[in-house]
Amino acid sequence: MPMNTRFAKSKEIYVDTNYEDKIEWHAKLDAWIENAEKKTVFGGKRFLGLNKNGNEVWIAYTLDKETLDLKISTTHNLDSLRNNESKLAHKRVTVGLNKTAPGDLMTGSSKHAVVITENTLDYLQKLIDYVDMGIGKVEGKCSSQLFMYVSNAIYEGDTEIDKGDCRWNDITKTWNLPSGRYFTIYG
Repeated sequence: MPMNTRFAKSKEIYVDTNYEDKIEWHAKLDAWIENAEKKTVFGGKRFLGLNKNGNEVWIAYTLDKETLDLKISTTHNLDSLRNNESKLAHKRVTVGLNKTAPGDLMTGSSKHAVVITENTLDYLQKLIDYVDMGIGKVEGKCSSQLFMYVSNAIYEGDTEIDKGDCRWNDITKTWNLPSGRYFTIYG
């Protein structure tokens, strides 16, 4: 539970972190960086919902380390979720490359629920269009900002070090993505 700092004493606000905890945290950071350096492809997918036929609709992306080529794909057109018969996902489900998705994707609840909405579908379609048009790329290579937008919307990475996982920002730090020009998704 977050501390209400409005009435906290300065001694309570500026708590020193235990030295062993700092050492452990920095070891994790180093391990994630190491895992990112070993990867040749990074990416994952996100569950969006069920279309009117009951088929799962996913969006996925991959980023190639050597070429910095970013690709986004979907199992079905995003418009297949824009009708009254389809069911949008009511929680965020993301899966890394070569990993299996959890069982029933439409049941259960998430403590930190992130519901798919029409705005989510619009945002994801914009990302697909930007990648296809080359917006956010530098000489055909994915920029760090485009990668941030895509990875945060679809799959951010995982944290299980022993399984070779890393996070999107570890990829950004180690793969030398060009910075490119600043842009926003909605203009």
